[in-house]
Amino acid sequence: MITSLELGFWTEAIQQAPERRHGAAPGHLATAAQAQPCDDSAFDADLGQALRDLPPAVLARLHGTWLGVYCVRELGAEARTDLVVTPEGDFLGIVTLVDVDALANVTANAWASMRASAAFPSWPSLIEVRVEGDDQDTRANALRLLLLYEAGRVLAAGRRFVPDWWTDNAEGEYTFLPLSWRIENNAVVPLDGFFQQAGDDAAAAWRALPDAGFITPYGSRGPVEDFAEAFALYAHTVLAGRPHVVRVYAGDAAQEHVPRWDTPRLAAKLALLKRFIPDVAHEPDPLVAAAALPFAPLVGVAPLMRRAFQKQDMAPVAQALLARAESDGQDANAFLDFSTALQLTGDRDVAMNVQAEAVRIRPHYTLAARQGEMLRLLVIMGLGDLMANTPIEFLVEDGDVTLEMLYVTADAPWPDVVPDHDVMMVCMGENDANQPLLARLSEWIAGWPRPVINGPERIAVLSRDGVCNALAGIAGVEMPQTVRLARAQVEGLAAAPDTLRHLLPDGAFPLIVRPLGSHAGHDLDKIDTPADLAAYLQRVPAERFYLSRFVDYRGANGLFGKYRVVLIEGRPYLAHFASSEHWMVHYLNAGMAESAAKRDLEADAMARFDATFAQRHQAALAEIDRRIGLPYVGMDCAETPDGRLLVFEVDNAMIVHAMDDEALYPYKKPAMRKIFTAFRQLLENARGRK
Repeated sequence: MITSLELGFWTEAIQQAPERRHGAAPGHLATAAQAQPCDDSAFDADLGQALRDLPPAVLARLHGTWLGVYCVRELGAEARTDLVVTPEGDFLGIVTLVDVDALANVTANAWASMRASAAFPSWPSLIEVRVEGDDQDTRANALRLLLLYEAGRVLAAGRRFVPDWWTDNAEGEYTFLPLSWRIENNAVVPLDGFFQQAGDDAAAAWRALPDAGFITPYGSRGPVEDFAEAFALYAHTVLAGRPHVVRVYAGDAAQEHVPRWDTPRLAAKLALLKRFIPDVAHEPDPLVAAAALPFAPLVGVAPLMRRAFQKQDMAPVAQALLARAESDGQDANAFLDFSTALQLTGDRDVAMNVQAEAVRIRPHYTLAARQGEMLRLLVIMGLGDLMANTPIEFLVEDGDVTLEMLYVTADAPWPDVVPDHDVMMVCMGENDANQPLLARLSEWIAGWPRPVINGPERIAVLSRDGVCNALAGIAGVEMPQTVRLARAQVEGLAAAPDTLRHLLPDGAFPLIVRPLGSHAGHDLDKIDTPADLAAYLQRVPAERFYLSRFVDYRGANGLFGKYRVVLIEGRPYLAHFASSEHWMVHYLNAGMAESAAKRDLEADAMARFDATFAQRHQAALAEIDRRIGLPYVGMDCAETPDGRLLVFEVDNAMIVHAMDDEALYPYKKPAMRKIFTAFRQLLENARGRK
């Protein structure tokens, strides 16, 4: 165990990518390890190459606790991996030291042969190991193999695979240990006596491997060595596809061995290692590979939703994310992506719990720009489902904007440090639970030194009744009065319909009723009679409801048509136009894919939107924009038979996307590109107002 006071050095080290955590050991580290500093640039260059050549999944798994590998002299061994702690005993991480002199002249095959021979110091004949072809038999590849063994020691630590090497207490439950070992009186002993019987007979020991459950005899030295050996050979032969051929000579005769994973014990070890370090390099599905990589960058909502939207199987992605989360409880990206996958497969309640855990682990997430970063946007998010926040990823997907997503919650203070950014955008949607948080957020960001898009005090107005009040009296706009009622009031209305005008001054049957907080038509219904209202209450157990009168907006063609309009800096853009035989129009159930005639209507609406709909309602849209006061907001609306603009909902969190099949909807991508271009210009205009 290495005690260190240099917290700053280790903090800086852990912030580097794992492949960059190498160099000459600073004096304080060499002294603490009772070694001598060494600055050998050629050796360090080989060390860097060795790190870069490790399988990506291994580097990803080392991300969390490994502090790096550093060069010293007079270490007393080729390498040493050990804990780094503060003088108070607080864990800082795990470091690896390598002795430059001991490894100065090694090559990959020679080093592997020496390691194999070390298990049998009295064996009189040659043990030869081939791990690289002649053209790759270099010092860098020797260091690469050494680092895989040391990585096995790092990753065995604290994960309940085997007892930790720094403790004398072996008791407990382990996953890897029982495959070759057992605990007797707090001591770890092999399950059987295969290697004791073989003794120093290397040939006999190698022949006994399949039954003993060790991948090489070296692993029989102890549980940590067993795990490290299995891990290193799994990474070397399975993940990297490199050879490991052992020839054990007895006189002139030789027997040859390659790693075998097909015996029961070794198959179990292989399965455990595959769950821990998945073989992403050979995964044909790129999204599954991205989901499986430990501590990988956030996949994000857009790729996951696109897969679900295209009706591709979500199970492999969800399983890969679950395996990651189970393997490491600090892999926050896995938790957040898994919560998204769960929502897309319909398991909302569990998804919300997983999302809350992700934000508890870490409230800040990054989605890097795909086209080279030109702007950094700080996105303020709240907990909730896929309709709880502005769908920001779709608006900047495949662009030059990096998203720094910061989740804020009612029970956590505003962070002392926020990610660097050019512009902030509040993407949290309005709901009853968010109202106190939006109020606090207004206080937190008052006087913010960077431009802010969509002030929280404006978002707070976007409840259904709030929007109704905000838009009241606009010429040419129809938005029926909306009121909130407790369940007892609705029950009273069902029993005494003559009280309707006291509750809803412009009310008349038929009515529209829905629970507070519902979206996408969930428990939304048209109520024609008081008896229908009583029946509705029988099947919907909510405690509070929105109530408004129904407006028949059926067009001359006999269809109900609903527009989703996005207002960006006051200018309207059409995101979709859905036609349906039913009054409750949702794009996904309106039969758009099945009807060429409906798609023709949408194509025409998009092509002529600026000259028709936008022109007809120009004054009304301008006044709506002025009263709502949000640079980016969505609106679901329609036109009444007498030409008024019928507003259903105004919301900053409406889904706007370009996921539709281009072959079926060739007209949509250009329309969506207009929205995305306008949004990008909004960000640029905001940045210019610094």
